[in-house]
Amino acid sequence: MKVAIRRVSLVSLGKFGCLLGVVAAFLPSLLCGLAGLGLAKLVHRWLEGWQEVTIALLGQEVARFDLVHLVGLDRLLATLQVLTTASLPVLLLAVLAMALVSGVVLAVMIALVGLVYNLLAAGTGGLVVEMDGVSKQEDAA
Repeated sequence: MKVAIRRVSLVSLGKFGCLLGVVAAFLPSLLCGLAGLGLAKLVHRWLEGWQEVTIALLGQEVARFDLVHLVGLDRLLATLQVLTTASLPVLLLAVLAMALVSGVVLAVMIALVGLVYNLLAAGTGGLVVEMDGVSKQEDAA
């Protein structure tokens, strides 16, 4: 038996694409979030080490500098302080937001592909699929 697929539902494709995008993007989003948080903590600790630099000569402290303030990285250090103190629920919320955005983007892309297919199928007759019936014994195996 041959069946021609003349039109696909764009709403169905969009829903499936969104779900597929969220599932596919969750793990990379989680890994990027954790890596970004780790990098922010590393840079924060590094910049905190620059806050008090002392110059000693023969065991006597000659000068003390705050290189972060001197170089003008105060705002960066404050931003990193906020990022590194973010809690786990905030990180998970950001990961879910990135996964949902990826899902919506994939849903739009798949829906556009479906729209193009529908336009092409209207002129060409669509995709022809050859199908055979399956007996209940083969289906159970």
